[in-house]
Amino acid sequence: MIIEMLRWWYGPGWIHSLKRISTRTTSVAHAFSATTLLATLFSPWKRIQYSGKSFDAKMQAMIDNLVSRMIGFIVRIGVLIAALVMIASSAILGLAIAVIWPLIPVLILVCLVKGIIG
Repeated sequence: MIIEMLRWWYGPGWIHSLKRISTRTTSVAHAFSATTLLATLFSPWKRIQYSGKSFDAKMQAMIDNLVSRMIGFIVRIGVLIAALVMIASSAILGLAIAVIWPLIPVLILVCLVKGIIG
């Protein structure tokens, strides 16, 4: 049974651990909707429409929409930065797990021996 566990650990288990890096980072990117945020980067946060036909009403709507675009840009950039940090963290954590993966059974044995010996 131990041989089968080690065979899985150093074979399919390790490969699965490596494949999960891509899956995890893609999942984080989808959670933040990074592609949608990039596509709508300069879109207004909320479009403001006035029913008046006067020049003042049109100018007010234009200024309000310009401010709304700036707010939308700032918020989307902030979320994109957070997404970038989370994607990078997920990838780094996945790589750390993949590097440590083959050492875990050895570390269990070392800890067991040190616990017995003292």
